[in-house]
Amino acid sequence: MTGAVYVCGGESGTGRDRGTDCPDVLHDWPEPSGYVDASVEADWRLRNGWGNRRCPRCQLYGWEPGKVTEAHVRRPAAPA
Repeated sequence: MTGAVYVCGGESGTGRDRGTDCPDVLHDWPEPSGYVDASVEADWRLRNGWGNRRCPRCQLYGWEPGKVTEAHVRRPAAPA
């Protein structure tokens, strides 16, 4: 029997899915989808000057960017 190693997570930076149809720019910087990855990314963002704000349009929380790295890719809403 051989042992297999599974590595889960490890994503950082901007997630792949905005998670909302709201066009506000606060949602252009989604976190990674995994619970641990999102937590690690949120901690990093807060330490690096990002603001976690409530959206005035939809009342969901989103991010105002601070320090941005090559892993942070803006995901603007698709035009309607």
